[in-house]
Amino acid sequence: MQKIRKEQGITLLVLVITIIILLILAGITIRAITGDNGIIRNAGQAKEETEIANEKEIIEKATVQAMGNNKYGNIEQSELQEQLDKETKEGKTEVADVGDEFEVVFNESNRYYTVDKEGHVEGAYEIIEDKYPGDITVGKDGNTLDGSEEKPYEIWCIEDLCAFSNQVNKGNPFISKYVKLMRDLNFNSDLSYENGKILVDGNIQSCQSIEELKNLLTENEGFYPIGDRSTEMSDFRGIFDGNNNTIKNIYINRPDISVGLFGTMKIQYNQASISNLKISGNMTGQTVGGICAEIRISAYNSQEVFVNIENCVSDLKIEGDVVGGIVGINQPGSESSLIISDCINNGGINGKSKTGGIIGHNYNLTKVINCCNIGNIIGETDVGGIIGSDRTRSNIINTYNLGDVKATSNAGGIIGFSGWAEKSIENCYNIGKISGSTVGGIIGGLNISNDLLTTQNCYYLNTDISKGIGGWNTNAEALEDIQGLTDTEMKSNDILEKLNNYVIENEIREGIELKKWIKGGDEGYPTFS
Repeated sequence: MQKIRKEQGITLLVLVITIIILLILAGITIRAITGDNGIIRNAGQAKEETEIANEKEIIEKATVQAMGNNKYGNIEQSELQEQLDKETKEGKTEVADVGDEFEVVFNESNRYYTVDKEGHVEGAYEIIEDKYPGDITVGKDGNTLDGSEEKPYEIWCIEDLCAFSNQVNKGNPFISKYVKLMRDLNFNSDLSYENGKILVDGNIQSCQSIEELKNLLTENEGFYPIGDRSTEMSDFRGIFDGNNNTIKNIYINRPDISVGLFGTMKIQYNQASISNLKISGNMTGQTVGGICAEIRISAYNSQEVFVNIENCVSDLKIEGDVVGGIVGINQPGSESSLIISDCINNGGINGKSKTGGIIGHNYNLTKVINCCNIGNIIGETDVGGIIGSDRTRSNIINTYNLGDVKATSNAGGIIGFSGWAEKSIENCYNIGKISGSTVGGIIGGLNISNDLLTTQNCYYLNTDISKGIGGWNTNAEALEDIQGLTDTEMKSNDILEKLNNYVIENEIREGIELKKWIKGGDEGYPTFS
């Protein structure tokens, strides 16, 4: 009897252990099937990736055929739609011409792709639905936002962007509040709008459809800039993060006001910034800056305040009186500063006086670091590849200009006119063609004494220019660190090494890590790595 009980006890113990092992194995199996990296999830991802690859292949085939059917090799909307209908079934895709590209929507998958005029396909992008358009204090799915760093206000659609502009211009400067752009927006695309019902331009005018709002924003005067100084508080004073997204085909035609995505920023007690944004389209105004037209900085009780504009790209065509690819004018203020870093201007600029690839007119302490201008710049007087008119203290560091600069007078590869206060130009070069009277490969007109100008590692292409500094202080030409080089010398490993040695020796300037240099593209001129 005891033996039977003992055997039963052993059998029961084995059974319990077996059950535990099975449960453990079952638990592992369930996690393996349903977890974040489980079989079901991975299978779903694989299915989606296959669908996307198939959709892209369909678009690529249709694009090639559409280009082949056009005697000029162009893509026409109707032809691309016809070829897509042949590749799929009619009604499964929709093609829209949104300016400089086409959008191809796959209705069943709720995805869309872009095709540029040269036939390059980008995507896939999810079609976003914002359930609360025009209210940036609520996320697209209803979550409450308070403008803190953890819960920034969110911009999901054009209606949100218009509402943001209206709030600032009506006197809410968003002091120390965070605002984030959540996706690419295209003013020409219906997919960037939600319902069109929003007050715009500070007027009591309600658009009742997407088409009505789109027409209002892309014709006549166009979008109204964020910040207009119409009241004491109608300037943006917060932190805007573009989140590495692009605002495409913005259109502003307002010759009598300051024009930019942001019209005015004013900082007194706080820090403010605009970052991680790319923008394309057309702007015309009085003072124009692709990112911000006017910046006003003033500090009280010796408090240090500053504005940062970083990692921004302008692909805009700009026209105005005082014009900058990134900032129009940095207004007179305190000893606090504007810092522009890691910014690029690609667009063409046409201004009058005080016109520059990065800043048009600088009248306050400014630091420009890791920036470059690619676009051509035309103006009347004080026109520069980086800064048009620089009339106060500035530091231009690790920066270059490739664009041609044309002016009636005072044209420079880096600065058009420089005067009145300390300047530092370090590790910079220009290869753009400079034309006009009083021209220089680095500085056009100069009106400061030698001891206020510091240069280091500055180079210019001397094919058409014989002077690094045009005038008027001709003794400044003797500065050894401004050198004219031949095309071969500018592309040499020697110059590349000198630029990188400066970066290695300095590493960080004004809290900004200096970019290293490499030989760029087919041309072989130095560019940032």
